Amino acid sequence: MTPLTGADRETLHELAPVLRRAVTLDAQSLTRIRLVDRTATALVRLPFGVLVSRTVEAPGRDVSTDVTARASELLAWLDCETDEPPPARDVEWRTGLPPATGWARIESVPDDVVRPLVRSGAVALRDAAVREGVPGAQPRAEVADALLDSTVLTVEDDTGTRAEVSLRALSALTRMGFLPHGGRTLVDVHGRWTRVVAEYGTVYLEQPSALTLR
Repeated sequence: MTPLTGADRETLHELAPVLRRAVTLDAQSLTRIRLVDRTATALVRLPFGVLVSRTVEAPGRDVSTDVTARASELLAWLDCETDEPPPARDVEWRTGLPPATGWARIESVPDDVVRPLVRSGAVALRDAAVREGVPGAQPRAEVADALLDSTVLTVEDDTGTRAEVSLRALSALTRMGFLPHGGRTLVDVHGRWTRVVAEYGTVYLEQPSALTLR
């Protein structure tokens, strides 16, 4: 693996919108940049518990790179505020990576189904805050987590394979600007992983593994 170089700056500029939204949500957010097979991918763990990514073409990049950086520092370099690429923070990345291949497509869902679900979830969060006496804010963390983890979309393919999509995943999809109006959302599964794919990016959720102590 090779580090980022000045030649990568133009390619990674296409990933800047994802990084800016991530920094808006969490100024300390980390991003993992992977340049493999002439593609560039930015993966970011959002503060509300999902992994998101965007992939763009990286023509002319024949060597592989896998480096973690602070998103704000990477943006400063992409915006030419600094001359050197950001320092690597690989040891700080503690999020698993989704599988690269082997995904099964379950369903394609139109935008006019997804957005009402997200709006209804936002109303539920707002109403919960009001009930707790904090209108205009967020309800307690455990209440918010319960609402965000609730299944708001269930899809099934012709073989009977089902996928459940949480409000957390759909909210991330829209807040990151991945789903254009009139677009479609693709729901895929792979083992414990579910991914929700839209035109401008992907949201990943991993179910925790079940451990038995003896």
